[in-house]
Amino acid sequence: MNQRYLILTSLLMAGTVVAQQSHERLQKVMPADQTVVSQTAPAPDVARDGGDIIFNEDFANGFAGNNGFGAWTTSGPNGNIWKRSLTGPVGAYSVPTQKIASPTVANGFMAFWSDSANCMCSSGAANWPASPTEWDGALESPELNLTATPSVMLQWSQRLRWCCQTISPHAVEVSTDGGQTWPVTLEAASGIATNNDPGTQTRQVMLTAAIATNPANVKFRFHHNPTAAAYHWQIDDVQLIELFSDDMKLDYAFLSHTGTGEEYGRIPSQQFYPTMLMGGDVINNGAQAQSNVTVTVDVAGPVAFTAIINGGAVDPGVTSTIQEDHILPSLTPGLYSATATVSADNPDQVPANNTYLRNFEVNEARYSLDGIGNHPTGLESTGTIGTSSFTDAEDGLVLLNYYQVRSPLTVHGLEIRLGSTTVAGGYVIAHLRDTIPVFETPPNMTTVLAETDPTDVTALNVTNGVMYVCFPSPVTLSPNGYFASVSLFSNAGASHIRVVDDLTVPEPGITSAIYIPNDDLYSNGNAYAIRLILDPAGTACAVGINEQDELQGVSMFPNPTNGLVSVRMATPGNYTIAVLDLLGQTVFSTRTNGSVDLDLSKQAKGVYMVRISSADASTVQRLTLN
Repeated sequence: MNQRYLILTSLLMAGTVVAQQSHERLQKVMPADQTVVSQTAPAPDVARDGGDIIFNEDFANGFAGNNGFGAWTTSGPNGNIWKRSLTGPVGAYSVPTQKIASPTVANGFMAFWSDSANCMCSSGAANWPASPTEWDGALESPELNLTATPSVMLQWSQRLRWCCQTISPHAVEVSTDGGQTWPVTLEAASGIATNNDPGTQTRQVMLTAAIATNPANVKFRFHHNPTAAAYHWQIDDVQLIELFSDDMKLDYAFLSHTGTGEEYGRIPSQQFYPTMLMGGDVINNGAQAQSNVTVTVDVAGPVAFTAIINGGAVDPGVTSTIQEDHILPSLTPGLYSATATVSADNPDQVPANNTYLRNFEVNEARYSLDGIGNHPTGLESTGTIGTSSFTDAEDGLVLLNYYQVRSPLTVHGLEIRLGSTTVAGGYVIAHLRDTIPVFETPPNMTTVLAETDPTDVTALNVTNGVMYVCFPSPVTLSPNGYFASVSLFSNAGASHIRVVDDLTVPEPGITSAIYIPNDDLYSNGNAYAIRLILDPAGTACAVGINEQDELQGVSMFPNPTNGLVSVRMATPGNYTIAVLDLLGQTVFSTRTNGSVDLDLSKQAKGVYMVRISSADASTVQRLTLN
């Protein structure tokens, strides 16, 4: 069994490997006129207080510019993909309803339509090519003289989505020689996971340090790098805003009870370590260096406590991580709300960006990576992922959450939150896994520590948005790292299953992961609502059965068998028989009105699960084929 430090190494290595992959696994989504206006540029020699808008572009005039400084240009082999648009994206994997919702969207915006550029259209249908192109193109600003205001922030509205790498292709690049070279690259999509559309966002990056060498000949550009073939990038309302003298921003805050970056939503009291990694990422958005920068984390709840973390000095435009392993008091069950605040010696002129909120719950009944239902008001963001998300993943898609176990832990089953578009009729198999087989090359998905029988997704599950999948008997996990996983089967797409994905808190490495059948392991970057059931009260696991009734009066012999096996039903009726291998793949299926003889002699030797189901009950029996 692996130790805790090995888990961290594996997570980081896996994350690196995933970042280097380039698999086109695209998620299906279910179903320019120009008005010229004028604007006067601000005089460059007028003294300004912080917050003044130096440059403003709403793309009402398209590439000609509506900023008072000059026109926009494109560059790169595929720069011509950048277009001014009034409508949303189209293509094999995009729909017009995914249009940006920026403040001035009505008068147009700029877009890089990578999906539609890759589509081959015949008979009006958008068809995805077998070998799509990974596009390379940039949208460049006019040249700007910022010598009078060298301390500036670039702000813009955007909506984007890409596939299928962990690292996004979107970047802001900065030049101080009029666009001859672009030595500075800034992130444009940090915190957004692959294959996720977070909707319209307002983004900000500091340019002070990037333009310090020569603020007289500044250009910036939005660069789509050639590492993705889909889907779209929409840009609008681009502004340069003069910085205040003193403005510290708390850009992110974290509470990791494992001390290694993962942030769990519900944690049993015995799984806490003596310390919790607490802190945040602070940015000096101001024009002046700040001294004695401190992050204070005030935690309210059944047991209140405070962490005061000193970070020293932070120069303008610099991001600094301020953190410590804070010694915890003894925590009792309940919801804990943390307010992290950044401060410095100089009074802050923009206090609205000084705080960041995080919640967690001490919960003896569930251990969950996701925090759905517990996040601070207004901050929760969710999506779904499942058998309709990827090509060739209708049956056997595996979703995994990593759980760090500090003290022995007894698990009765898994609680799975279902998306509203789930269709009853599919089934789920739950597993507990050691991490070592999962990290093998290729991933070893047949080696498990515990597994459940196949459990049907019922109409009641879909209505309630939850299902409980129970192990035949409780499983006790010793201190270590484990994956809790669910294998999803939709009957070849007839009954798709969608699992809720908590997008609120980014998770590192493959804390949350995806295994696509006959392909590879990928990072999810978020947290599935796949929870360990520690107290089965109120679930089907309380009585040791899954949610569908056990089918009675079924016998199967001989067992072991050389291939011929008789399945006997005590009561005639309509039955479905499915034979599954240890991966959960169906290798044989048939329908019958009663007892039947099966010939499995063409199947490989080994252990199989035989699932016999009627309209309202099912049973699973193991069969050994010699």
